[in-house]
Amino acid sequence: MTTRATPTADIQRSQRTASPAQASTPPGPAVPATGQALSRWLRKAWIWFVLAALLVLVALPSMLRQNPDTRQLSPSSPAPNGGQAVVRVLQAQGITVHPAESLEEALALAEEHPQAPVLFHDAADHLPETGLDRLSEEVAPERRVLVEPGFQALGALAPAVAQAGQVPDGDPLASGEGCGLPMGREAQTIGASGLAYRSAGAQACFPVPGTESGSTTDPAHAVLETADGTVVIGHVGVFANESADAEGHPVLALWSLGRSSDVVWYLPGLADVAIDPGPPTMDQLLPDWVRPAGIWLILCLAVLMLWRGRRHGPLAVEPLPVIVPASETAVGRARLYERSGQHGSAARALRSATLLRLSRALRLGHGASVEALVTAAARTTGREPRQVAAVLDVSHVATARELVSAGRGLLDLEDAVRAGLTTDHAAAEQASDSDGRTP
Repeated sequence: MTTRATPTADIQRSQRTASPAQASTPPGPAVPATGQALSRWLRKAWIWFVLAALLVLVALPSMLRQNPDTRQLSPSSPAPNGGQAVVRVLQAQGITVHPAESLEEALALAEEHPQAPVLFHDAADHLPETGLDRLSEEVAPERRVLVEPGFQALGALAPAVAQAGQVPDGDPLASGEGCGLPMGREAQTIGASGLAYRSAGAQACFPVPGTESGSTTDPAHAVLETADGTVVIGHVGVFANESADAEGHPVLALWSLGRSSDVVWYLPGLADVAIDPGPPTMDQLLPDWVRPAGIWLILCLAVLMLWRGRRHGPLAVEPLPVIVPASETAVGRARLYERSGQHGSAARALRSATLLRLSRALRLGHGASVEALVTAAARTTGREPRQVAAVLDVSHVATARELVSAGRGLLDLEDAVRAGLTTDHAAAEQASDSDGRTP
């Protein structure tokens, strides 16, 4: 019996390293169908869809609503600094107001309506000198109504008028005894704000206090008309919504713009700003022959890529090895445990593998309890149950030395169980031979 037990134990010991990797893997959790998963996700996420819909409903009106025009004296702006009130008053008097957003549009409208006055207000100096020169050439002086013009606008459109500074805040300005403009005498007063101007040969009204007496130059006025008919109004509030009905502002607005059945309302904007092209780009500096040569090189490169990248014959299908030896898996896992110092986890892994192999060897099944394994192993090896239980108890393992000792104990227990099973099997065969039932 001894000669037959030895090779069997050696064969079983050689297969012990491969047994953990060959153990059956418990089935994973069932994966729900796609439709079930989608319906479950929709039930959980419905509140977010409701919130998103509410957000869209709240934001949609704001997104669709156009931004109001907030430019100063904009004919369509109801803001305090807009000019919608004066425009509507003019329209009520049968006068058509033609807004112009650019110089080209203003010149076209001025040409289309040759008798219409042209209101010009450029608070941000958007119109460059070239544009001012064109406006001066194509719009006659008697048609110009300049509202708070700056230095550049005065130099091009009213060269005989000079700025005289800000009008100090205070009481409304009176038209004055020397006012030669009918609209000034009719308006009587104007708000004290804006800019003042001087001109030697112009008819002026609303003198600024402190400049009409004791001055060596012409006194400064808020409203004047040059000898060639250009009207200069230094207070933008005459046409603004917030003060269009204050003092004599309505009279000045209607008198200066109501001379014809049409009015061109020109407010220069970003479309009139001269854009500096800047230094020439590299593309502009290159010779003309570079572009055709570059296109030719790109085509040659594409042909070269197609030529070198073409496939020579069908693809070769070669089976690749996907089998990983169990010993490599065991060694790799052991090294991970060793690097992280998880001696207790390694001991529990060895104990689990030992219990699995013992339950298979003793034919107890995968669901056998530890107590049943201990009892069966003790009966097979002839040891005490408490000795077997002590070998299977690895909860005390915390160092490498204890891990080696526990591993040796588990290995010796497996060898003893297999030896006992081999001895019992040999004894059973000998007993059957002695009974004469074996052919």
